[in-house]
Amino acid sequence: MRWGTARPAGWICLLALMLQACATTGAMEGIEPEAAEEVGRDLPPPWETRDTQADEDARRAETTAALSGMRGVASHVEEAGARLVFRFWAQNGVLTLLSWKRDAASTGSAGKSAAFAPGLETHLPTYVDARTGEIALTVQRERHGWGLRALTTSESSKPLEARTLPVRRTGVTADTLSQAHALATRLAKGLRVPDGGNATVLADVLLDDARVLGATIARYESHGGPPIREPSPELVAQLTQALLPFTLGLGPRTVRLSLEAEHRRAERHARWRVMEAVTLRPAMEAPPDLAAEHYALYERILREWREETRDAFLEAGVSSTEFLATWFISGLALRGGIALFEAVAPRLAPILARGGSEAVAWFRSFLARVRPAEREQFHRLWTKAQTQGLSVAEKEQLRKLMARFDKLLDSRLDDAASRELRQMAHNDFYGKFHTDLAKLLIDGKNKRYPVHHRIPLEYTHLFQRLNINARENLWGVHRLVHERINNVWTAFRPAKGRATAEDVRKVADIVDRHFGRWFNQRYEAGNSASTLTKAEADALDEVKVLLELLLK
Repeated sequence: MRWGTARPAGWICLLALMLQACATTGAMEGIEPEAAEEVGRDLPPPWETRDTQADEDARRAETTAALSGMRGVASHVEEAGARLVFRFWAQNGVLTLLSWKRDAASTGSAGKSAAFAPGLETHLPTYVDARTGEIALTVQRERHGWGLRALTTSESSKPLEARTLPVRRTGVTADTLSQAHALATRLAKGLRVPDGGNATVLADVLLDDARVLGATIARYESHGGPPIREPSPELVAQLTQALLPFTLGLGPRTVRLSLEAEHRRAERHARWRVMEAVTLRPAMEAPPDLAAEHYALYERILREWREETRDAFLEAGVSSTEFLATWFISGLALRGGIALFEAVAPRLAPILARGGSEAVAWFRSFLARVRPAEREQFHRLWTKAQTQGLSVAEKEQLRKLMARFDKLLDSRLDDAASRELRQMAHNDFYGKFHTDLAKLLIDGKNKRYPVHHRIPLEYTHLFQRLNINARENLWGVHRLVHERINNVWTAFRPAKGRATAEDVRKVADIVDRHFGRWFNQRYEAGNSASTLTKAEADALDEVKVLLELLLK
């Protein structure tokens, strides 16, 4: 990737001033930050309701967290002249670390110093607040501390792990710190260097949100004989600090650490240095739009967890069937979880495993059958499974709930579910599927035409894989036409206990043939009354024949 500075002149001048100011000490003192650019800034999501001061506090907290991670990495680099390049994704004032790299060149030891790019914490929020894209910060070790040597930007696609919503917390949790330290301890114990020789290692560390899950050695090479020398005790802290800044990202990912080591014969321990850390992203089987939607929803929920306002998203009304269906299906596609209930929900599992927008729409319609209390329980369990993990007891609760869902597949709809599905169908038909008909299909009382289910709701249990509210199952028809269609289905009702899905399809075909001319069309009563009456009579005759065959 080529880094550039293709930015407005003010930005280039600012960079020049920064470099000039830190030419000797790395300080940014005396520099006034330029006004934040508004061009290209993303608008906040419609559900974002925090006030300006809260957002400002959160953006400053993001900068503090990013600089804390940079300081942790830099604290293990003591050679004068050494450089570190930190690459971040910047959006809405949030800085998500993508990689960092250490320049091997140095001019000798500079000793220990706590000074790290003075002034950067004050001014960086303004510099990144109005920018979306990659930002690279290059810092260099000087005799008296670290100074900022370059700040460059580049255009690229947003990585999935990059956050976009600022969070007020400024550090990692005790659990994350403990996990990172434990993993670093285990990793360091397995590293050896030949006596008087050198070695290189690539280690892949698995992360999921702020959780450190494990590590594997991807490659090990050594020169100089059998590896026998242990690393210095300082390596554990170095590995821990190398990892911690990455734990502020989203979702499952891998951080690859590149390490170099040498052993000097006069010393007891080998000297190890982490030279680079970069995020590797898993291959995505889910469609890109579904993955992006999942991460957007997921980040919102995770932020509430991190800011300890865990019920805020429920209070905000995002426990709707549409939200929950997207949250669940996208989570399955990106993180897995089907195995958790495959055995207890053998019919439901393969339907959900299809993934994609069709599975989301199907599950949204299905959730209308679930009682509100069970829906809320499902929401909480699934959210906890995605953000924290479930206990053994909670996994059993989720399995029982999914078993209950599986039984609902062939259960008849109750009145509450039918009402909810009818309302969803009406809203979707005019609000999503046919917005152009919203002003056309209006009756004399200025009301929109009813929405007709081609396969009626009362037969939903016979069509387990069908999204009963799918676009192709919905038609807008005038009230008078809808009444005649209902008469046809009422005539078929005596066969309800014996009818199969195929029988229901035959009746739907009869309705299509005789009433299709009025589907999604304005109805002119004066020109259509007699034709409508004949259509009903002909359809009833066909249904009567079918009924006689079924009831023999």
